[in-house]
Amino acid sequence: MIESTGTVVDSHVHLLPGKLAHKVRAFFHQHISGDMLAYPLDHALVLEKLAAAGIGTVWSFPYAHREGVAAGLNAASARTVQEQSGGPVEVIGGATVHPRDEAPAAIVKEAFEEHGLRVLKLHCSVGNFSPDDPALNSVWELVSLRRVPVVIHLGHAVSGHTNAAELVPLVNLIERYPEARIIVAHCGHSAAAKTLDLVQHYPHLYADLTPVVFDLVDLPPERAALLSNKLLFGTDAPNAVIPAEKCLEHLRSLHLPSLAESAILGGTARRLIAEVLL
Repeated sequence: MIESTGTVVDSHVHLLPGKLAHKVRAFFHQHISGDMLAYPLDHALVLEKLAAAGIGTVWSFPYAHREGVAAGLNAASARTVQEQSGGPVEVIGGATVHPRDEAPAAIVKEAFEEHGLRVLKLHCSVGNFSPDDPALNSVWELVSLRRVPVVIHLGHAVSGHTNAAELVPLVNLIERYPEARIIVAHCGHSAAAKTLDLVQHYPHLYADLTPVVFDLVDLPPERAALLSNKLLFGTDAPNAVIPAEKCLEHLRSLHLPSLAESAILGGTARRLIAEVLL
């Protein structure tokens, strides 16, 4: 049970529009038993369950699987924020873009300025691209200038896992755009140890601790304490096998100092959002 109900920020949630949500759920059914998923697809029910676990805010973002869909997904993300306004959990809407989109920076700019979205999500396996794709240069210039946090799922494996070689394009990207606020989804699991090395080395590189389906992120307590101001809590709801309660239990089992635990459970996420310049 959480000690301060409503204070936790879940920085990795996908409240997707109907058609896409069902396609993603079908993918999970294909690879694991649907009975193992911890949440329904209904947005209100998902948020009720997260609220019951003590989560007060979520970052919700879509991801573009091909060119031409990002603008529509971003508009849907903004509608979800409006629809869930006043509910048990605050929803901070995220945007997405694909490198093959026409004028990708314009799509992202519209998401920020017209739709009020505050986070960008790039999913390299779903969209089949590399984060350092030159077609995204204008996007990286924009998010660097505006300090928008960008959550990147680097791994291309069907299982959702990332290997160490897939961190190389990330390093290339950071060297080109050192001011970009980048969050490595799932802490780059199964390359979490190397990801944490990079997080420690680069000032604006972060990681979320979202599980990869069945796997919790391997996080030594000493490193969690050292890097607490650069780590974010996440669940991957609604397509998550491990419920929020178990994710929280795992983090609390590390017995971190209270300030470090508070940073991971929401302080770091709130700071990143507060720093966005729009």
